[in-house]
Amino acid sequence: MSWTPLNHRIHHLPLILAGPILRRTETGAVTVWLALKAPREVELKVYATEGGTGEILGAPLLQGTNTTVAIGKYLHVVAVTAKSIDSKVLTYGKIYAYDIEFAASPDSPSEVALPDKEKENLLSCLWPASPNLSVSSPETIGYFPHGLPTFALPPQDLNYLRIVHGSCRKPQGDGRDALPILDNSIAQFAGMANFRPHQLFLTGDQIYGDDVADPLLWALTDAGDTLLGWEENMPLMNDAQIKKNLNLCISIPKNSENENVVGQKREIFRESPIGKQSKAESDYKKPIELKPGTRSDIARDFGGFTAMLVNKPDKAKSHLFGLGEYCAMYLLVWSPVLWCDNFPKGKDICLDSKLAKVWDREVVELGGFAGNLWRVRRALANIPTYMICDDHDVSDDWYLNREWCYRVLGKPLGRRVVQNALLAYAVFQAWGNTPAQFDRENVGDKLLKAAQKWSNSAGTDVAVWEEAASYLGIPAVDIETGLPKLKLDDDVLILDRDCDGVSEVLSWHFTVRSFKHEVIVLDTRTWRGYPVKSAIDPPMLLTHKGFEEQIQQPLRETDLLNKTGEFKIEATLVVLPTNLVGLWIIDAVQKLDLKQGKVFNSDAGDAWNFHELAFMKLLSEFFKQRDRVIVLTGDIHYAAAVRLSYWSDKHFGISRPDVECLPPGSELDIKSQIAGRKYSVLAQLTASALINEEWKTHVIHTKVKSLLPERSHECLGWNEPLELVKISRGSRKKAVAAAVRNRQSFPDWGYRIDWMKRQKARVFLPHENGEMSTRTHKNKQLSWLHRWWNFIALLWRNRWLQEGDEIVGYSNIAIVSFQWPAEGDGEKAVIQNVYWRPLWEPDSVVYSQYFVPLGLDQND
Repeated sequence: MSWTPLNHRIHHLPLILAGPILRRTETGAVTVWLALKAPREVELKVYATEGGTGEILGAPLLQGTNTTVAIGKYLHVVAVTAKSIDSKVLTYGKIYAYDIEFAASPDSPSEVALPDKEKENLLSCLWPASPNLSVSSPETIGYFPHGLPTFALPPQDLNYLRIVHGSCRKPQGDGRDALPILDNSIAQFAGMANFRPHQLFLTGDQIYGDDVADPLLWALTDAGDTLLGWEENMPLMNDAQIKKNLNLCISIPKNSENENVVGQKREIFRESPIGKQSKAESDYKKPIELKPGTRSDIARDFGGFTAMLVNKPDKAKSHLFGLGEYCAMYLLVWSPVLWCDNFPKGKDICLDSKLAKVWDREVVELGGFAGNLWRVRRALANIPTYMICDDHDVSDDWYLNREWCYRVLGKPLGRRVVQNALLAYAVFQAWGNTPAQFDRENVGDKLLKAAQKWSNSAGTDVAVWEEAASYLGIPAVDIETGLPKLKLDDDVLILDRDCDGVSEVLSWHFTVRSFKHEVIVLDTRTWRGYPVKSAIDPPMLLTHKGFEEQIQQPLRETDLLNKTGEFKIEATLVVLPTNLVGLWIIDAVQKLDLKQGKVFNSDAGDAWNFHELAFMKLLSEFFKQRDRVIVLTGDIHYAAAVRLSYWSDKHFGISRPDVECLPPGSELDIKSQIAGRKYSVLAQLTASALINEEWKTHVIHTKVKSLLPERSHECLGWNEPLELVKISRGSRKKAVAAAVRNRQSFPDWGYRIDWMKRQKARVFLPHENGEMSTRTHKNKQLSWLHRWWNFIALLWRNRWLQEGDEIVGYSNIAIVSFQWPAEGDGEKAVIQNVYWRPLWEPDSVVYSQYFVPLGLDQND
């Protein structure tokens, strides 16, 4: 079958293009997100089930309606929230089901309009009626005979809580998608409220806006233009502008006179994307004119993007640019509906035979990804799902440092792409995280109205586009420098997201509370604090204001809710898109890159431990109010677990008025010093990538990594003057004594980091259901090396070699559970089971367990 453009298929497709995705779920409110091809009034009802087992529907408990928002002619998005009927609420230990009805909307075009008073239900709108253009997947969205999606609230007993997390899902990434494994996990315990997974946290890079397969961009551009119903004009700077603004396009030198001046009043403006060409001196290209495989130079030179730097042009050869492309990407990674049966052949698209082979290989990879999307769709419909952005949701290195902001936000194309990505993120991800922000007359509602006006104008209403930029927190441009406007937050620069408090801005961070646990999800992309001295120095991943608003305030709110009896929260989890602690080899490479000024080579500065003050401030803010913190993170394409034990006499940043210097030659009385110390513990649980493994992660997955294990290390800290001393574990006592004598005072705080061992893999599924990946390794295509390769592969697949000690380096997803006895009845612990597909039995799924004790051990 030949390639069929979407505009030839759209009328034969079902009403629902993606979803339903179960989003924010609480006792009195449940939100479901959908993308439709036509406008509708959408009604959501949540039902009890008889005996709470999910088998037979009972009475409706929650109900709500909402109207779709027209992002385009054939793209109508809604997040509908059902709320309590007659004060009824949901509770733990029961399975609930939900159904959705669609009624005619006044905005429905005649070809997709419903007759008056006629309604469609969820199950009738999931799959196409036409047998000629059917979606290649089973017609199911639930796990019970009634066919409806179901879910369970988190239990009251933390010993039964199951939290799923994962990150980094690139369709053409190496490996096989791990997200469908969640479908198996839900199916296995679908009727058991206390054992089925209760919450899913996608911790970053839900899409890849920069690293896109050529055939996928082909499909996305086609779908995007069809869904919007108009073609976007992308602003490209011409040669005269590049020459004129060379110092802004390529790099901002250290201590440049053009760096943003803070505190000085200036006239500002926002980029006008539709200005007259004679005035703006810009050319405009439609996405369809910017062909797959040709966008790397355009992204670098006209957009300032960095994904392709350091000899990696293929990483941005098909970078997303248009709003329609970003929107279509979400639809294609969450649903099988828009996928076509066949892509064009490489030889019909590419004149170069090598590029044609790359095209055909990527088509095979995409086929393996798309084949299991029906399982992904079903899983997302049956578990409350929460999401937070990381860089690839926009572009690689997004807001990494101040230079990136200068490079990209100082160019019309760069600003347009960032705004397109953030608008899509708001509609497809953020809306379901915090639906209250999108209630009538709130900032999210204003953004949705602006997006609808922008689309209705076919991308020509400059004023409404500028309005949308303000709601998304994209800083204005300083008219004197051409750079994004920044302002001071104490001793660091931050993006002026709210125009000095004038504008309403959407928040990406949020908190989810249940009966016994809270999850605080941090936004570490848009709240960064950039050092004043150099534009490439590693930033604070949270500014001083960010610590207050994103950490201190939610923790205080929880304590107040506990006091009032509304909650009885005992466990605190925090989602960090980037890691607190990483592998020593990654740290070493990033430090070398930073020293050489190659900050965009390895995301230098994206880890918390690159900025020691921010790292210690984060630990301090956690442990001022909590004894135990569990951090969920991803980003780095492997899974692992780390235990950080912390003690303090005075937390970081708190002065000690009664510091006594040790008399020269006096003996150290450490026992008396530690009598009043407070002890805390943090567990960092990493799960990545859902699909994007690499040869490097394959190596560290194996016994080879055991030759260079991660070593425990310890640090001691003093507040006045501020100093951090690393202590060698080999001669710890001598090192501690030397550090204390050198300072002539005892440390104020300290911590120790230990990497947890990965237990031997156990079988989860002997044979995984669903379609197998049709991917073939490039090495197997080398026929003259076939026999040699088979021999090496046989050795490589050996289970003994593959059972490494610390890391899971293959595509994975993790389920977190708890050992949580009552106080005094035993040691608390958190357990992470990481699910992956082993080379020695590639048709199966296994899991490796990490056990992290959470005892407050004073011997730490």
